[in-house]
Formats: sequence, C-alpha cells, structure tokens
Amino acid sequence: MMSKKKYGDALLDNHIFEKNIQLLKFCSSQSGSLPETLSDKISVISTSSGQPTLKCESILLHSSYDPEKEAFKFSENLKPGSRVCLYGFGMGYHLNSILDKIGPDGYLLVIELNLDILKAALQCRDQTELFKDKRFHLIYGSDEKKVSLDISHEMGRITENHSDLLEVLFHTPSFKCIPDNFPSLTNALEVLLLERRFPAVFGNLEDKNYSLNQKVISDSPGINVLKNAHKSRPGILVSAGPSLDLVIPHLHRIKEDFIITCVDTAYPILAKSNIQPVYAFSLDPQLDSTAHFIDHPTGKTKLVFTPTSNHNVMKFFNGKQYIVYKEGHRLTQSNVSAMEEKGTTQAGGSVACLGLDMLIHFGCDPIFLVGQDCAFSGKRFYSSHSEFNLKLQSKISRIIPLKKLHQEKAQEKKLLHVKCNQSNSLITDQVMYSYLRTLEHIVKANPQTRVFNIHSHGTEIEQVPSLGSMNELKAFSSRL
Repeated sequence: MMSKKKYGDALLDNHIFEKNIQLLKFCSSQSGSLPETLSDKISVISTSSGQPTLKCESILLHSSYDPEKEAFKFSENLKPGSRVCLYGFGMGYHLNSILDKIGPDGYLLVIELNLDILKAALQCRDQTELFKDKRFHLIYGSDEKKVSLDISHEMGRITENHSDLLEVLFHTPSFKCIPDNFPSLTNALEVLLLERRFPAVFGNLEDKNYSLNQKVISDSPGINVLKNAHKSRPGILVSAGPSLDLVIPHLHRIKEDFIITCVDTAYPILAKSNIQPVYAFSLDPQLDSTAHFIDHPTGKTKLVFTPTSNHNVMKFFNGKQYIVYKEGHRLTQSNVSAMEEKGTTQAGGSVACLGLDMLIHFGCDPIFLVGQDCAFSGKRFYSSHSEFNLKLQSKISRIIPLKKLHQEKAQEKKLLHVKCNQSNSLITDQVMYSYLRTLEHIVKANPQTRVFNIHSHGTEIEQVPSLGSMNELKAFSSRL
C-alpha cells in the first residue's frame, strides 16, 4: 500500500540532502542551482517494499511495489563495458543497477532536466555510493544552451575510441517530465528515441530480409571496390523532395558532365525524364521500395543496397549490385570479416544520408544535392512527380484538395520549425529533422569534400551552401 509523504516528514531528510549535494559537486556538470523548495507537482510516496518513490504530477517514476526489482529489469540487457548515455535520474534506483551491469570498464552519463525531481531524489535517498563511483557523471541545469554544450562535451569524451560500445537509454517516466524551457533539447532527445524505436518497429522485417538476402549479400561485391572510383568528379545526389520539380527539367542537359546518382524514391522520376543515373541507393526494409524499380528499366544503373534492404528490390533490379554494411547494426555487427572486406557506412535512417556518404566514398568532389528539402517546402512532402504524390492525387475531390491531403499527412508526426534557405521559418517533422542532422554530421566529418544544395526551398543545411539556380550550377561547374 502506498502512502503520500509531505515535505516536512522524516523521509525528506535535510542531512541526507546536504551530504548528497557535497558529493554531487565532484561528479556533475551543472548550469543552475537546485530549487530551495520542492514544487507542488512532486509527491513523495512510500512503497510496499518500504522504499520511497516519486510522482511528478500524475506520472509515477518508479514501481509502487518494489523499485529495486524494477531497476534490475531496466538494465538487464546491458553488456559489460557499455558506455551508457541515459536520460532520467529518477530516484537513482536504476543507476546503481546499470553500474552493476556495465562492470569496471563501463561508464554512465546521466542527464536530468527536471530539477524538482533531482532535488527530491537527493532528499529521499542516500546517493553516496553512486556519487563516489568514478564511472558516473550527471548533467543537470536550467540553461538549455549550457546543458547542450555539456552533453556534447561529455558524449565526445565517453565515446572517444569507444563509439561501438555506446548505448542510449531513456527512463520513460522521467522523459515525460522534461520542463517546457528545454524545447531544442527535448526535440533532440525525442529524435534519438525515435531512432531507437526503428528496430522495434521494423525488427521482424529486417530479420526476414536479412535471411532472404544471404545469397545476394555473399555474391555481390562490396562498396570497397568503388573507393575513389570517381575521384574529383562532380557528383549529384537526387532526392524526391518538392524542390526537385525546379531542377528536373534541366538535369538532362548536364547529365554527361556529372556522376548522377539518386535515392530509390527518385529513380522513377529520373527514368520518366530519360535520365539514367549511374547509381541508385536503397535501404528501406519495406515492400513499398520495390515499386520504385518494377516498371522502369535498369539500364546501366548500379544499385547500392544494405543487408536488410527489401529482398524484392534486388530481385527486380537486374543491373550490377553492391553491398554496404551499416556499422553497429544488430544483425551484422558480429560479422567483422565481411564488413572489413566489403565496406561499411555510418549513415542510417535516410537513404539520402547513405547516398551522400557513398558519393564521398566514391571520391566525388564537389557534391550537389537535388530535391533535398528536409521540410514541407510549398506545404508538400515530395516532388509532384513522385509516386507518393500520384497516390494522393487519386484521393482529390472538390472538398479535399491536394494541399489539404499533404497537410493531413504532415499532422501524423510531431512538427517543428526550422530555418529555411530563404531565411524564413519552415515546418518539418521529427523524422526529417533527424535526417537533416545526420546529413550535417556527414558533411562535418568530411571537410575535404565540398557539398552544395541546388535550388532548395527547404531547410538550411549547416556548412552546405545553397545554389539558387541551375545557372549557378553551370557557372560553378565550368570553373571545375
């Protein structure tokens, strides 16, 4: 049976709090002081096992029966040596459990943005053992910019030479209690959570494709044979964003001067425009990706695919095929020899991210992005020539125009505002925002390669200048 404790009860022990605070100074990065008094939103509760737990408004942070047993389950899948980045201090039960699992070579970085929760945890439980552990570090505060810098610094430190051991975890109840004054950090964390859920959503599908793809994986050469195959040649990566409509009429005039490549969704658009890309990229495990190749001749186009790409894509694509492994993927990470032989990519999630990484691998320089909006440019998801747009057109009526159908589709995911190439604000969703950040990461990791975005009305990509017209591209290419 649970019983609520008031702030004046013995459970909230000022002696314990002062002891915890003194130790916390040596294992934390903080940007702001803890509140002097607890918020009315916080309720301290005694559980059936006698251990305290918390409620933040209506959200129970730990089990009302046995928080320590629950904590053991939270960490049971961790491996020794893991470098764990965790959002959510809670009462600290799960932190001790994590440290036990990761062993002497592991490390635990914890982020907590709700200072009321942290204060209650320091008053309710003696955290001496945790705070004295050299494998533990806590980031907390009230200044979003400072906290973000601390996270970036600490993440770089704990993953240096150990990136393959990184585990990102979320204490879900704590995550639901992030204060409103951290909008950017909240979105960044939500994107991380979204990416972690991908294996849960498509896990069975990936398993099936990986099993069915074994022969083509074995028989296909890897992307290592294409290393610097197009060194210093200008490359174009065509995606199917709305701004592709502005460029597609002009691409055929320059196709001989560039290594033109495309994501799978753009392949039928190029095919209908009589443009044969040198490479196409496909990584989606879903059956829908097959439709991009069924009715269009392969010609001399080469396909770059991953071990979990939909198996039907490779069946229908009768041209040359190259395999690339995703670093750290749960299905292939143990196959070290094959990965070393055939080649890997760090890019994931978006096929455009894979495409950019591959053009850099091919040695292309500069690289021009086409149809890469990462936003609802013109209040649309995709190019008007895309299969997605054509499907929506079949639903148009006098009552529901195409514009409204795109808006309804956009509402399916959480929306946010980003800076547009035209300097104004633009709407995107968390999935495209995740892809945007991955593109930026790839560009920053390869400063020797110049990357430009052509005629994009979409979001601004850091360190990727935008060329406003095809004439600018022609003028630029004439100087190469």
